[in-house]
Amino acid sequence: MTAIIILNWNGADDTLCCLDSLTRADGSFFVIVADNGSTDDSVARIREFISYSDLDIKLLENGFNYGFAKGNNLAIRYAAGFNPDSYLLLNNDTEVTPDFLTRLVEFREKNPGYRILTPRINLYYNKEYLWNCGGRLFAGFRRYLFCGEHESKALRKPFYRISFITGCALFFTPDILQADGTLLTERFFFGEEDFEFCIRMKKRHVPMACVTGSLIYHKVSSSNKGKNVVGTYYLHQLNRYIDIRLNYNGLFTFVWRILNIPLSLHYLRRKFGSLGRALSLLRRLHKDSRAKDSVTEQDFQNLVIRGDYF
Repeated sequence: MTAIIILNWNGADDTLCCLDSLTRADGSFFVIVADNGSTDDSVARIREFISYSDLDIKLLENGFNYGFAKGNNLAIRYAAGFNPDSYLLLNNDTEVTPDFLTRLVEFREKNPGYRILTPRINLYYNKEYLWNCGGRLFAGFRRYLFCGEHESKALRKPFYRISFITGCALFFTPDILQADGTLLTERFFFGEEDFEFCIRMKKRHVPMACVTGSLIYHKVSSSNKGKNVVGTYYLHQLNRYIDIRLNYNGLFTFVWRILNIPLSLHYLRRKFGSLGRALSLLRRLHKDSRAKDSVTEQDFQNLVIRGDYF
């Protein structure tokens, strides 16, 4: 049986649509909705859905906004009490197709070496086109497979071996969990946890695959609506710089920073129209990423919500 874990934070509209799509899904599974301290009517609406749904849904109220990684880790530990033989992290802003899970399980049974899988993830609002089929890590960067391309290109093969997988739809077996029963690093409050996870799996030589016959749809970046664009970019860059420093040697980190400078400057100059302002922010980014070993909720609030970090 698979434990499907859906994290909710003030997102009942998306969460209920995701749950509704799961009512038509085949396979043996139960659902855990982990609410990360929502301040709207999410919990009441989810409870109402559970009251009339035939799905096996368990509501876990975390009582606080712990961020993506810790919120999911708490749900995984809770799910472990029901002894599932596999887990699936599923974004609340996704909708699934009826056979998406059975396709993953069947592939896993036929290919037991692959302990981490993802379905093909198409765009919700342009359903024949792909968000990604996982991706590949290289030199401290990642590249999605088939991003923005028509699904027919991905369907040429039944699966692709990958080295990067997003937290949007992450299917795994219990042996992947760390000794403390967690999956994701809690070093980053928002973002980067999937990149760090994939670095760890690559070091462990754990093979991953995208099963193209399994399909879900994703409302890409719906959780980022209304957020500070530059602050969000800075947050993700800060996460990545710290992640690289903590996972690679000093020479690699130095070279990676040099290679990343023109990319960051190009983006920041476009946003500000000022090379001087872009250079100032880049110097701040390099300084912060050397001084910090984590990016906290307070950093997230200052950068993305309030915009008063700088």
